[in-house]
Amino acid sequence: MAGYLGSYGKDFAPPVSVGRKAWEDDRRSRIIGKSRVSVQVSDLAVAVNGGKAVVKFKQAYSDDSLNVSSRKTLELVKAGERWVIVRESTG
Repeated sequence: MAGYLGSYGKDFAPPVSVGRKAWEDDRRSRIIGKSRVSVQVSDLAVAVNGGKAVVKFKQAYSDDSLNVSSRKTLELVKAGERWVIVRESTG
């Protein structure tokens, strides 16, 4: 979980009107304890402009009880040597 949540920058704004801690707690509850989580990415498009990037893709997610496909857009910024997510949207 630390690596997953560490992919999101300090300035990440959750896609719904909840605070960062509530968003992280929700993510933990969705992931921890699952015997199986699968994420497949297709139709990937990346646009980089200096220290910013926009990534669009189709995501197929499944776990023990959920199976969903959606289009996702991630906005990233360069933070030192890493790229971190600062905004995420679905649809």
